[in-house]
Amino acid sequence: NPQSPADFIGEARNIAGLLVQMVADSRANGHTPLKLLFNGPPGTGKSALVAFLQTTAGIHPKWSTTKTNGTKVNMEAIQEMEDGMHYRDLYGDYKLIWIDEVDKMGPTQQCRFLSTLDDLPQGVIVACTSNCKVKDFEPRFQSRFQLMEVPAVHAAQIETLLAKFLPPLHP
Repeated sequence: NPQSPADFIGEARNIAGLLVQMVADSRANGHTPLKLLFNGPPGTGKSALVAFLQTTAGIHPKWSTTKTNGTKVNMEAIQEMEDGMHYRDLYGDYKLIWIDEVDKMGPTQQCRFLSTLDDLPQGVIVACTSNCKVKDFEPRFQSRFQLMEVPAVHAAQIETLLAKFLPPLHP
């Protein structure tokens, strides 16, 4: 997993730098909640950005992270998330709720999750990833997040990144 913004390529590098600043600002303001939606095609680094956010915020992946797939978010799962987020973490300053493929979450669940998003306690980060389907969300649901667009990267950017880690090829 990337350890610094420089480990990312394309727009993901800028987003990683922004995440570092957002966590610092949140800490300075009493661990204000963050609500982030990473949107882009598959393979652009959305999950890597959430993992980087987790590391940047000092979130223990086992004890302080709830990761679920959007298809598994039903009313019971939402209630469990709400119940768990009010308990302070012994291992860090933040708790992370990560909903992967949030675009698979139904409109009814999105509407139900609105009240959760509007009443997040201090020290909670909600990070969602979507595969270019943000336009399909309920408008009120979409409006609760800071949208982070992660566009596809160019082949030259990938080559430059790989050159940092692989030895040069000799003909």
